[in-house]
Amino acid sequence: MSVRSFLSTSTFRLSMLYAALFSLSVLVLGSFVYGAVDLLVERQREQTVRAEFEGLAGELRARGLRGLIGAIQSRLAPDRVGDGIYLLIDGLGQPLAGNLAGWPARFERDGPWLVFPVERRGIDRASVNEAYALEFLLPGGFRLLVGQNTHSSGKVLDTILDAFLLGVVAMMLLAVGGGLLFSRNLLRRVEAINRGAERVRQGDVAYRMPVGRRNDEFDRLGANLNAMLDEIERLMGAIRAVTDNIAHDLRSPLTRLRNRLEAIDDDTGDPEARRPAIRAAIGEADQVLATFRALLSIADAESGAALSDRERVDLAAVVTDVTELYEPVADEQGRLIERRIAGGSTVSGSRHLLFQAVANLLDNALKYGRGTVDIALEGDGALVRLVVADRGPGIRPEDRERVLERFVRLDDSRSTPGTGLGLSLVAAIARLHGGALELEDNVPGLRAAISLPAEPAGDRPTVSPAVART
Repeated sequence: MSVRSFLSTSTFRLSMLYAALFSLSVLVLGSFVYGAVDLLVERQREQTVRAEFEGLAGELRARGLRGLIGAIQSRLAPDRVGDGIYLLIDGLGQPLAGNLAGWPARFERDGPWLVFPVERRGIDRASVNEAYALEFLLPGGFRLLVGQNTHSSGKVLDTILDAFLLGVVAMMLLAVGGGLLFSRNLLRRVEAINRGAERVRQGDVAYRMPVGRRNDEFDRLGANLNAMLDEIERLMGAIRAVTDNIAHDLRSPLTRLRNRLEAIDDDTGDPEARRPAIRAAIGEADQVLATFRALLSIADAESGAALSDRERVDLAAVVTDVTELYEPVADEQGRLIERRIAGGSTVSGSRHLLFQAVANLLDNALKYGRGTVDIALEGDGALVRLVVADRGPGIRPEDRERVLERFVRLDDSRSTPGTGLGLSLVAAIARLHGGALELEDNVPGLRAAISLPAEPAGDRPTVSPAVART
């Protein structure tokens, strides 16, 4: 990635934004601290100056003018270190004591303070600083000026200000550097996903995104993308298998249909003699149409379009209706359908699809099984379990997953009319309703069990059996 592209990424801009916001917060905090220290210095200055004046006033009361002059001179002794400003003048403005040559000629007033420049001589150089002083009128026309040089307090404030500015600069440098490293690491992982997506787009559907061990958001994203790719690969494989199965399973009936139609077309004899061939051709066409209807039903179930308007469905009523529909078929075969319903049986979904699923299971049991067919419906509050069991040859354990695929017909059932889509449709309907279809051994025979999440009691009306039959 070029530098220009890197600098234009959202991760880098976001890092810079956070760096700017953090630096701004430090500046605000620094301004607050600086203002607080400045206020504290000003208060200490005022307290110190007033304390000095009280001390000097006490000397004046106790020892008179000479005592006041002596006290000022003692505070300005060479062995005393400080920033004190003192000046005592008489009524004519002549200095009597202090470290100022005379009363300030130029000054500004800041409230009670007189602010004026003073020169402070150091060891190697002199500096000009501001002085803050208070003016006091004494008896006899004398005036006393007591204040402080801001040299020391100014150095403290300047040190704080320099420290904050250096801190902000260092923070900005660290933020920029950290933002570069963070953005580079983040973009490396994003680019890995982008490269993987590009490989998949170019046809390498077997490629999977790299997933680390940190289990962070990128690892979870990669895992979800890999799960999505697994599902896409499975669906693509299913589409290829369906295409192959359609070509294989529909070729024979379409060929027979064409041959019968040709025979009918070539037959110039009695029209009544052609009727069996016409009826056979219609049967072949019905078989093809039934196959396509089953495929469309599976497609609707897998897409979820049939559940656009869910409703509360009483599965017990559905089982009753399906049983009553197939009882004449069972009577013709000399067989029984035994029904056992226990517990709650209300689910949320499509009654039409659930009816079709139960009908497919019962039709398979009557078509491939023997003896009595048992239908059991049980509910425990969380799940509703529907079991259709027969006493036929059953399905071998190694074939139970395979028969749920489309167009799969075992060798034992090849001689029986069918499309090989019945169990696929039942499995798709179960998945659509949040459940699953399981094939189990009935010893002997097969148990087909559908487990669905139960619908809690609510305000939506349950579809009644009378309405369901219309």
